[in-house]
Amino acid sequence: MAEETASILQSPATAATDRYGKIYSKQILKGVTLKDVYKFNAQWTTAIGPAYANIVEQSSNFIKCKPPSGREFSYALCYYSGPAQPTGSNPDNPPLPCTLSKDGKVANCTCYAISNKGAGAKTPYLVDINAISNQFIYQETTASCGRDGADCTDTSSEPPTCEAINTNLLVPGADLVSVFSPLYANNYASQTQSTPLTSCTGLYAGCMTAPCTRTGKYDGQGNELVSCECPVYTGPYQIGQANQNCNANVGADGKTSTTGPRYIWSAAYNPGNQPLPLPDAKCTPDMAGKNGCPLYNPDKPVPANVIDPNGQLCKNVCASYQNSTPTTPGLQVGYTCDSTLCTTVGIGQNKLTYNPSVKAQASLSGQACQGVGQMTDVGQIALVESLANCSCCASQICGCDTPNDQTNQAVYRLNQEQRDQTIKPQCDINGTLCGKP
Repeated sequence: MAEETASILQSPATAATDRYGKIYSKQILKGVTLKDVYKFNAQWTTAIGPAYANIVEQSSNFIKCKPPSGREFSYALCYYSGPAQPTGSNPDNPPLPCTLSKDGKVANCTCYAISNKGAGAKTPYLVDINAISNQFIYQETTASCGRDGADCTDTSSEPPTCEAINTNLLVPGADLVSVFSPLYANNYASQTQSTPLTSCTGLYAGCMTAPCTRTGKYDGQGNELVSCECPVYTGPYQIGQANQNCNANVGADGKTSTTGPRYIWSAAYNPGNQPLPLPDAKCTPDMAGKNGCPLYNPDKPVPANVIDPNGQLCKNVCASYQNSTPTTPGLQVGYTCDSTLCTTVGIGQNKLTYNPSVKAQASLSGQACQGVGQMTDVGQIALVESLANCSCCASQICGCDTPNDQTNQAVYRLNQEQRDQTIKPQCDINGTLCGKP
């Protein structure tokens, strides 16, 4: 059976996919030859399609990556790109068009940039192991994680694809690369459909790990927008939103544009015709959506044999919080970020009352988490949250929720700003991180 599967994976990637790989590589590398460090992955990484088809068969296919700390870093999110007009459930969403090149070989997609300056500092991003665009990094990752990624679902070591992205080496010359993040999920979720996707067949953009460049553009809410050069594939796919027209050229008025640019959806394909099967073996701290861990619950203490509040791990965590003043002297950003980030992205919120604008979410998380990626021992904080299976909770778990006066005032103000935007802060949920006027 193993030999049969191997032959299936190898046989189709000979003529058409190899030829396409050479064309795509030439376009994105602008003629630069980098044979030793980059080769476009035209392999059939699953039995039903090549890497650039962006196929996700099971939750273990998603490799979970932690953004680096101590320096600026960004990644792109193209999962909601496609038509020329805005889509999604939030009226503040910007247009994110995917324009097909004249030769039909590449889609130039406008995508969100997510930085570790704000909410992206603590929230893991996900990479589909089947869709790693650099063949060398794909081979290294499957050697470490297994072909389906199952060997990297719960590991302390950094998978090769995460290391390559975090050091900007996955696609040489790119400013950043496209991956998946749940940070914008609430802005594109359907409130009425139980299955938040649209199934289609045809040409689509497979943007996972595609190279992107900065454009200097921002949407009306202050979110940075970048341009990503995505490979294209013809086959079945799902749009990550309900009730969408498979033809991305159909406008908001229902009319199909027959002149000007041709638009296609950025999409992925799950053979089970279900939403992307995000990792679910354990919850993920600081991640929005059903796979995210809950907030700190004082009624469910973490056993001391799991996390000792007097142990060295918690001592390191508390020292990090106390000294977390990388941008504003005296302002301990670890506390302000924990008080705001997770609740702002939807964790612990009532879906019937939680309805902040995109601008408010970006503004709040930006204010609260400015410089959090430059904190020392961020990895130790992440470890506590992972062991405790909770979000924005390390200071509470370790008993070091003692911010200084300046920080208490900032937390108090941020909590009130959250309430003004229909967001319930941790103070109102679990009685922690309340701040003082």
